[in-house]
Amino acid sequence: MPKHSFVVINDKCGIIEGYSYDFISNIMCSFHDEKHKKHKLRMKSNVEINNNDVMGENTNNKGGYIRTDELFYFDKKKIQYKVIARVQDNLLNKLVKLYNHYKRTKHKDSIKNLC
Repeated sequence: MPKHSFVVINDKCGIIEGYSYDFISNIMCSFHDEKHKKHKLRMKSNVEINNNDVMGENTNNKGGYIRTDELFYFDKKKIQYKVIARVQDNLLNKLVKLYNHYKRTKHKDSIKNLC
């Protein structure tokens, strides 16, 4: 999706609701202000991310949060994307743990990018 960053959770091929995909991700969002930050971080499904959590030459050195309760499925052949950075292993492990938790409980799958 243009102008949005995602954290790739899985890059193995699969099928969901009859559509092929080759990566699953969580969306990254920024904070508008301190009030917005406090509000978003009260939600257990949101994980704070800061510039220490990201490695790479093209990072923007800004903080934000990752929504773990909704997974976005993509087919790399149908979209334009670029890899801009890599999250630290401890953050990725935390995201996978939350991914597994929300997969069993309240969880949304977004396949609109596959259609």
